[in-house]
Amino acid sequence: MVNPFSFAGLIFFLLLFGACGSNTNSYEPTYSIDTSQKKTLLYGVPTQAFYELHTPFVNYLNEHLKGIHIQLVSSSNFSTYVEKVNNRQFDLAISNGIMALDAKRIGYSLAGESVGEDPNAGIILVNKDSLINNFSDLQGKTIAALDSPALQGYMLQMVYLLKKGLDVKKKIKLKYFESFESIILSLYLGKCSAGFTSTTGWRVFISKRPEIASKVRVKWVTQSTPGNTLLISDSLNEKTASQLKNLVLNMHMNEQGRKALANLGYVKFIPADSNTYLPLRNFLKEYQKLIVGDRN
Repeated sequence: MVNPFSFAGLIFFLLLFGACGSNTNSYEPTYSIDTSQKKTLLYGVPTQAFYELHTPFVNYLNEHLKGIHIQLVSSSNFSTYVEKVNNRQFDLAISNGIMALDAKRIGYSLAGESVGEDPNAGIILVNKDSLINNFSDLQGKTIAALDSPALQGYMLQMVYLLKKGLDVKKKIKLKYFESFESIILSLYLGKCSAGFTSTTGWRVFISKRPEIASKVRVKWVTQSTPGNTLLISDSLNEKTASQLKNLVLNMHMNEQGRKALANLGYVKFIPADSNTYLPLRNFLKEYQKLIVGDRN
């Protein structure tokens, strides 16, 4: 919706071989650009599924950055990823709105807010031939979800269903997956009765697997929230941070950049700061009280 990657990461290279034939007089190999003198930055993503989604995005950054090479790093699960972000183990990291609220405190700034074709919300999917018509029909059913604290893959839906009268603490069975893709496939194959995904995750998946939409449908949509952001560590110098932010905010201006963004379900990034995500504080308090339990 996993094999973790070490911080050694993935080294991109290109070797082009000359063709051999009777008319070939010489062999002249073309080598990749030497990145040994470039500063390597670690870009963190939650899991292997996110690694694959973000590869075109990172490739675009690497092709346009000067003196910098970005290396993707995935974690074994979402909770481990959040812990690594909080411990500042990444120079760059993709973040939902909840994590963005803490960005300044843990030593990150925001590159911008992602904007998609649809509102940034959580959705609840069911099979098209499902008998689930009312919220009460989910009682006793198995629901596929990302693990907490996934905002659009768990938190929004849990609060939404509880406020609609369903006891999500006792009356449903949650089955956790690593990605939205695996959640949707599990539902498609009939292994779960419903699934939690984001509007963006759903759009990206059915654009690649349109046949899925013939058997799976969106049943309910939660409230919308600010989009995801790219965190930039405060440990980077001002020149590097500025270069990254400018590149991210302007990549929708050319075709290659738009394609990289579309792979993530985004149209563009727009300027953002900590104030952008302040509305989520009230939701977080509500989630803490209703789902986690008031700890005070």
